[in-house]
Amino acid sequence: MRGNNLVKLNALNSLAFATGTVTLLLSSVSSVSAYTIYTNRTAWEAALATNPSYKITTDTFSNTISSAQSITLDSGIVSTNSAPPTLPNPFNNNSVSIVNSGVYDNASGTLTGASDTITWQFPATVLAFGADFSRIDELTLTGNFDGTGDQTISINPTIGGENGFLGIIGTAEFSSVIFANNTTAVDSFSIDNASFATKVPEPNAVVAFAILGGSLLLIKKAKGS
Repeated sequence: MRGNNLVKLNALNSLAFATGTVTLLLSSVSSVSAYTIYTNRTAWEAALATNPSYKITTDTFSNTISSAQSITLDSGIVSTNSAPPTLPNPFNNNSVSIVNSGVYDNASGTLTGASDTITWQFPATVLAFGADFSRIDELTLTGNFDGTGDQTISINPTIGGENGFLGIIGTAEFSSVIFANNTTAVDSFSIDNASFATKVPEPNAVVAFAILGGSLLLIKKAKGS
């Protein structure tokens, strides 16, 4: 009888251990599902510096880019308005260009000349995005920052006013962000120093490509001789 009780006790202990392990695993999954928001560029960059697998690229908008529905920024970001922007207009500082004087100008809304959405497609998947925003009112930023689906951030209340830095470090890589307006009004805005973090190629991959390139060159030379 005592042996049966011992077996039952061991079975209960095993079940408790298994249940605790499952609970711990589930807790770990939920705890890592959240992305992190930063309102200080230095803190955002410092957090990324702890992960040497990623490098930061910053677009300072140094070169003028004329108005078009879709433009490619110097950093490789493709910026696409949902409707062709009509410039000049009073809410875009009467500018005739989307990028000029070191700043990116655009407007989201329903009035003529603005766009419901403005999509930024990154040149590669990124783990983080951050930028200096100014003249922000109702502008929102949407992206799949944790791999579970799109999340939307209202920029003004997050950064504490019209001007400031907003940075995001995701728990999963994402390929684009969308600027929009959560009202029917027009929100003109400016962006400077748009930064994103892309993965650094693995050293083994770099070496492999170098070896492959060298081999192809030798084969080409051999065929030519």
